[in-house]
Amino acid sequence: MHSENPETIIRTPEAAPEQGAEKKSRRQRGMTLIEIMVVIVIMGMVMGAVTVGVMSYLKKAKKKTTQTQVNRIAQSLTAEASEPTNKGKDAKAILELMMSEGTLKKKDLSDAWGNELRVEKQDKSICVISAGPDEDFGTGDDIKDEDCGE
Repeated sequence: MHSENPETIIRTPEAAPEQGAEKKSRRQRGMTLIEIMVVIVIMGMVMGAVTVGVMSYLKKAKKKTTQTQVNRIAQSLTAEASEPTNKGKDAKAILELMMSEGTLKKKDLSDAWGNELRVEKQDKSICVISAGPDEDFGTGDDIKDEDCGE
């Protein structure tokens, strides 16, 4: 028999951290599949809430942009119609004149939804109308300039 050294039989405190290090590295490997799925679900809920808010903001912005555009075009057409050389001309003739002069461009005559604006002469004023969000003229969501009659 050979004699054993007592130091080799007794475990030293240095051996214990190896087991702890093994457990620690197992925890540091990464997230579990369930943890990743929970994070993805939370991100989806946040993105859904943000999307709802942004979409309503975009709808309001399109309406305001179109209202401003319709008012601006109507004011330009009314000012042009009041010129002595344009007395008695209908709204479409004045519109064509302004387009030929370059005062208005074809792209100016489209609303925020990409639809063409309608120009009509009503009483003594010129009325500019957008079909609005539903893209149909004659419905309740039509956008008209401030001076346009109901």
